[in-house]
Amino acid sequence: MRGFAASLALIVLGIVLAAAAGGRFALQVAGLTLAGVGGVIGVSAAFYVIGRSEDREREARGGPEPPRRAPP
Repeated sequence: MRGFAASLALIVLGIVLAAAAGGRFALQVAGLTLAGVGGVIGVSAAFYVIGRSEDREREARGGPEPPRRAPP
């Protein structure tokens, strides 16, 4: 949940910074960058949560780990 909270905080901070930039290009870029980083963190947190739940389910079943493919 911390990943989602950090993501939301960065997105909101970035939007506020970009909106309050008042035509200053550097602040707009910084705000949009913060919002973008927040979005990436949010997506990463979602994938992590999904992966952990799959790992827990696999452990509960007692099944083997899926086979690993050789890199191309």
